[in-house]
Amino acid sequence: MKKEVISLSVEKREKKGSSQSTILRKEGLVPGVLYGSGLGIAKAELIQINALDLNKVLAEVEESTLVTVILGKKSYPTLIKDIQRNPLKNEVLSIDFFAPDLNEEVETPVALEFEGISQSEKGGNTLIKIHQEIEVSALPGDLPEHIVVDLSILKTVDDVIRVADLVFPKGVTPLLEAEELIAITEIPQAEEELELSKDELDALEKSQAENNSKKKEETT
Repeated sequence: MKKEVISLSVEKREKKGSSQSTILRKEGLVPGVLYGSGLGIAKAELIQINALDLNKVLAEVEESTLVTVILGKKSYPTLIKDIQRNPLKNEVLSIDFFAPDLNEEVETPVALEFEGISQSEKGGNTLIKIHQEIEVSALPGDLPEHIVVDLSILKTVDDVIRVADLVFPKGVTPLLEAEELIAITEIPQAEEELELSKDELDALEKSQAENNSKKKEETT
């Protein structure tokens, strides 16, 4: 199935600097940078983007999604490489778009999509997701939106899902070792075990306190 083209119109940004960026944000604009060999020029382009338009795009894409940036009469397939956000308001402060050469492979994280409920989970065990994404290498046009993780492999706590168990589209190469763990299940710790561990910890602390008191008495 052909990928949906996601486009974003941007404008050239004439001025740079923190004070100018603050002014832009007050006007509902987000400062950004467009760079990469796909531009056909050596230097990066300073850009500004309507904040509402940008947020709509960000809600639809993953790190591996190609976003067509439209600047003037030209358009560039890009990957979002860096987003700076206000940690309190979660608003975008600045953003970088990387325009790759479409004939050269790029390395980028791809989200993992966990499908189904494993038999081990149904048996009361806890799913542990060791990785939420995986670094891959591929031509920009071959990058998938996500990689599916089939949880049905996990029938008991003895079963694991490794990189080797994942199915990658043609032309997509994982950069993690084949034996790297992706997901496992664990037996949940019983409430009695938690209480016992706490009792043991209290006893250990009491013992250490008594030993410290004895040592102090011996030195006085």
